[in-house]
Amino acid sequence: SCGLKVLSSKHITMSKITRNFEKQFAKRLGCKYALMTNSGSSANLLMVSAAMASGRIKNKKIAVPAVGWVTTIAPAMQLGLTPIMVGTDKNTYGIDLDLLEEVCKTERPDAVIFVQALGVPHYKKRLLELKEKYGFCLLEDACAALGAEYEDGTKVGTVGDMSSFSFYFGPQLS
Repeated sequence: SCGLKVLSSKHITMSKITRNFEKQFAKRLGCKYALMTNSGSSANLLMVSAAMASGRIKNKKIAVPAVGWVTTIAPAMQLGLTPIMVGTDKNTYGIDLDLLEEVCKTERPDAVIFVQALGVPHYKKRLLELKEKYGFCLLEDACAALGAEYEDGTKVGTVGDMSSFSFYFGPQLS
């Protein structure tokens, strides 16, 4: 199997197998690039760090879900950002978009990270409308929604400017 080939090779990290997987995963999502990390937690950290390095989070404010996993908010804290907690939508368990709009009006975050919780796709159309209206960088934590799709066939993980996924069994089984 592919896993045994990796473990028995001299190249456990960034081998041809890894690069091939990245290309195949990007193709499956319909995006240009995919980068494999050791975990969804690290992917979130790299995603927020890349947004900062590219100048997308100048005011150091990021809206984060009030309910979720520590791996979604930890990068903001690790990188010295000011996380602004946003309440939860009772239907999708993601960020309540009415509350997010209020936060955008009062706090003006340069970034929003939202979670595709428990495989339930969040409200794509309204999220993108808010992104357009307020100009924030939209980061998508799709770690617990691998393979989920919207009714129109759009794949979860293709809504944000950047997205993270996890292949760890815990998020997938929950």
